[in-house]
Amino acid sequence: DRQVVVGLPDVRGREQILKVHMRKVPLAGDVEPSLIARGTPGFSGADLANLVNEAALFAARGNKRNVSMVEFELAKDKIMMGAERRSMVMSEEVKESTAYHEAGHAIVGRLVPEHDPV
Repeated sequence: DRQVVVGLPDVRGREQILKVHMRKVPLAGDVEPSLIARGTPGFSGADLANLVNEAALFAARGNKRNVSMVEFELAKDKIMMGAERRSMVMSEEVKESTAYHEAGHAIVGRLVPEHDPV
């Protein structure tokens, strides 16, 4: 059997994939697929489909007729960090360490030319 490896989409590819999946949901006027695409480096096509579905679920839970950028941000947070766990308490030391770690990602992302935009 042959295996075909398909790489992850770049920012333009992510935008096009988002537009396909967004056709199925009513969108608010503030939704910008290009902005969402820039904020989802490393997402596969399936991840982007899941993002649109999760955003629609957030809107439905909030009794909203349209899906807005707020719901897309909530969905992205849920996908990237998991469902909110209110019982998880982080010490100040862990918060500071995490902040340095994430800042490192941002610096490397800014300095490496072929990296997706930060």
